[in-house]
Amino acid sequence: MPTNLNIDPKANTGKIELRWQFREFKKITRSRRWWIMAGLITAAMLIYALLSGNFLFALIIIIGAALFINETKRSPRQIDCRLTSTGVAVGKKFWRWSELADFWIAYHPPEITNLYINPKNLIDPRLSIPLEKTNPLKVREYLQRFIQEDLSREDEPTSEALAKLLKLQ
Repeated sequence: MPTNLNIDPKANTGKIELRWQFREFKKITRSRRWWIMAGLITAAMLIYALLSGNFLFALIIIIGAALFINETKRSPRQIDCRLTSTGVAVGKKFWRWSELADFWIAYHPPEITNLYINPKNLIDPRLSIPLEKTNPLKVREYLQRFIQEDLSREDEPTSEALAKLLKLQ
């Protein structure tokens, strides 16, 4: 589990070797047609849930739609990424090198410039860190000292590509 730096601000995160900032997410402009289609799909799932008597599913759909709409109105924050002598800090979370399995860099500018890090714990989500204008060769060279590079991957994960295609993220 990553260390929560809000709870433990005195955690030893080591000497900072590389540092950059990135936006939490890219602001997406969705067309009126997109919103109509999303509304129709949501309404269809809601009607199905109500007709089948699955009120919990209906509640989940309503809460999910409300959260999604609320999230689209929010502005992205700047997140600080630090590669240190003892691990990786992203925002207020810190992973020690011993907690991380491997990494790969998907670098196809200007659309895709991301660093992906897989934790050893399968419950923890994969880290997806935009490189922005950071030199990917320096990042790669530094990470190779501590964790293995997954050379079989060179593109973004299918889940992220699909989310971008559907304008969900």
